Amino acid sequence: MRPAEMTPRELMRAAMRREPTDRIPTMPQICHDVALRIHANQERGDWLDGLKHCLEDPSFIYDAVIRLVELADCDGLRLFVPSDPIKVERVGDELIVVDPETGQRTGRIDTLGGGGVVLDRPSAPVEDLREAARRIDAMVDDLSDEKIEWLRNSRGRVPDRFVASAPGGITMNTYTVLRGREQGMIDLIERPDFVAAVMDMQADAVIARAEKLLPTGIDALYIGDPSASGSLLGPWHFEQLCLPAYRKVCEHFKGQDVLIYIHVCGNSEPILEMLADTGADVVEPLDPLGGVSVADAKGRIGHKVALMGGVNTLTLSQGTAAEVRAEAIRKCREGGPHGYILAAGDMVPPDTSLENLRALVDVATKSLWRD
Repeated sequence: MRPAEMTPRELMRAAMRREPTDRIPTMPQICHDVALRIHANQERGDWLDGLKHCLEDPSFIYDAVIRLVELADCDGLRLFVPSDPIKVERVGDELIVVDPETGQRTGRIDTLGGGGVVLDRPSAPVEDLREAARRIDAMVDDLSDEKIEWLRNSRGRVPDRFVASAPGGITMNTYTVLRGREQGMIDLIERPDFVAAVMDMQADAVIARAEKLLPTGIDALYIGDPSASGSLLGPWHFEQLCLPAYRKVCEHFKGQDVLIYIHVCGNSEPILEMLADTGADVVEPLDPLGGVSVADAKGRIGHKVALMGGVNTLTLSQGTAAEVRAEAIRKCREGGPHGYILAAGDMVPPDTSLENLRALVDVATKSLWRD
């Protein structure tokens, strides 16, 4: 009797463990901004209205992402913990954040960069370890029971698909929030001991938040830092200041039934071996715009970790479906047949068409790369 085929969830888990699989799985890295745009295009609606809905009722984010993942038939998806609801007013093509009690403007939504809040008056930078600890502890407390329940219920809606979630930013990603981007980079030279201490606090906070996430039934933890790549940070600073935090998180969850994948976009080429030595199961997104090659990564670290990503985000957003398909086929041949997950070289761009997204997914689900 022929053994039953693996579910998408089982397929993803096996690939992330570098076990043999019948085909290469795919988790393109969909965020709600691309989902909202694709749904609006299909329904002749306005995606900004959808974004406003998500900001005022964050549970709608899960609806939008799950709907697109099922439409494209992806094997895996990311369900990130949503932010607290905020009051937003639309003014033309702008979304303005207002205080719900006074009605006064407090900031705006970055509609071109993922939908985050840009405050008119950002919090003052932390100056000492006590204040850093207070802010970081608040990040742990922010992961409320209500948010955990939202994630648990949404995970239950896609039982046969692989689900990853993020316990929060780590290393430079959070450090620059606490200190400001410019000052954060200066601190690498002027206050390295302070940086190291704050990053160790961050690692503890990520562990605490991740422990809250595990009972929801997720399959993997996404930990990452776009600011830690060679595009912004040198290998020495990464090794001395960032690597210990990654190792601390990965070591804590070693032996537990949860996978960990590390996201460092941009030029991660100089630190690939260090990323593979963190203890994580997967390294992604292998960003070609940062000079990273799937074939090079496969040769250098494919014996230690699984790989995910590699498809140029410019091809996804600006190319034809045929061009997306051809590039996805090349990446599968470079990264496969085992220990590789087909995905974009970073988040799927918001202006990606459904046709192009499906072209990427089809290469994996239909094994077109074998032809």
